[in-house]
Amino acid sequence: MAIAFDTFDQYAQDAYPGQLHDRSMADVVSRVAEGSDIGYGLAVHETSYKSARLPTGSEVSQGITVRETVTDNNASDNPTYFQGETMSVVRVGRVWVKTVDGAAYNDSVYVVPDTGELTNASTDNTQLSNAAFKSEADADGLALVQLNGTE
Repeated sequence: MAIAFDTFDQYAQDAYPGQLHDRSMADVVSRVAEGSDIGYGLAVHETSYKSARLPTGSEVSQGITVRETVTDNNASDNPTYFQGETMSVVRVGRVWVKTVDGAAYNDSVYVVPDTGELTNASTDNTQLSNAAFKSEADADGLALVQLNGTE
């Protein structure tokens, strides 16, 4: 008699950075990675209707990069969109991100300049318009972000 395999802990994490929570109301657009390689779950600033890059200074971000498993391009824990590669960017919807300083439910979302990382700390960071954390997380933990579009 065969023994059934019923332990599936290889992919037992709740989520991965850049993973969409659901696609039912998501507005996901394609943009070309400009200026550098860009990781999943990071805020990006659109430079045109077809390209985006990591924000610098006080530039406002318009979306967060989405993890697309068909483009996972290396075996590391931090796959990226290479410069010049087409990437998916969510502008409306819910997406999982790694938060620098942690998060509480309904905290505002801020972008760390030059890295695109997300945090709930406003000091020296730029607010991501119409966005809020929808779960709690410790520093360097995963949190759910709700994007409601840009102004």
